[in-house]
Amino acid sequence: MQLRICLLLGCLLWGTQAGAQQWQFATEEFPPFTYSRGGKPPGGAVTEMVQAACMHLGRQCRIDVMPWSRALRMGEEGQVDGIFTVILAPEREQAFHITRMLVESRYDIYGPLSSLQRNLQAADLRGRRVGVYGPSGTLLVLQRALQGVADVQIETVANNQRLLLMLEVGRFGRDGVVVLNRDVARHLISWEQLRNVRQLGELESVAYGVGFSRKKVSFEQFQEFDRALGDLAEQGVLEQIARRHGVSVPQAHQ
Repeated sequence: MQLRICLLLGCLLWGTQAGAQQWQFATEEFPPFTYSRGGKPPGGAVTEMVQAACMHLGRQCRIDVMPWSRALRMGEEGQVDGIFTVILAPEREQAFHITRMLVESRYDIYGPLSSLQRNLQAADLRGRRVGVYGPSGTLLVLQRALQGVADVQIETVANNQRLLLMLEVGRFGRDGVVVLNRDVARHLISWEQLRNVRQLGELESVAYGVGFSRKKVSFEQFQEFDRALGDLAEQGVLEQIARRHGVSVPQAHQ
């Protein structure tokens, strides 16, 4: 009898472990929110928040850093369970269940140090060459902001680091500008020791969450993860992680 009970418990335990398969996430080089660390596990504010939610649920999670275009495609096709960082936009909601927003920031306009312009807004980009990281949420927001603004030449660049380096050496011309996340710009300007780049204006605020592939993850599984994030927000864990990386959580988390 005791042997039968042990065997039954063993089967139940095996079934639980087998059912709780590893979740696979894909992310990008987007410091200080997400970044690779030379052979070490990925780092960044949102990366740590995802890891904390996985730990809260007792679930193993794998996170791989790759070009965003590849991460986005893998998420859309259901080759991974989730991707981050994701903005709340119709283009993303078609393919993803999107969690509550975890961090907030702004998209700003940057130009050469020699520029005399100040307080630029979307309407001021008329007739300009504008560099932006894409495909990305930044590009989606920029395109939306430029609706009705004529004669804007948008040039997409593979990553934010290259975008700022191109601006630093004048690749966008005397009046050219770039648009990117404020926290990412601050991090990269310091890391690359850029001396010919400065902020010229603001575009709009933005927040980021985690997107779960509709092709691979059920709504119930998504809700389970989102509830875990909610628990961590109530406990102050998300704010502690954000503060450690010098970024902000949405007001509701504070």
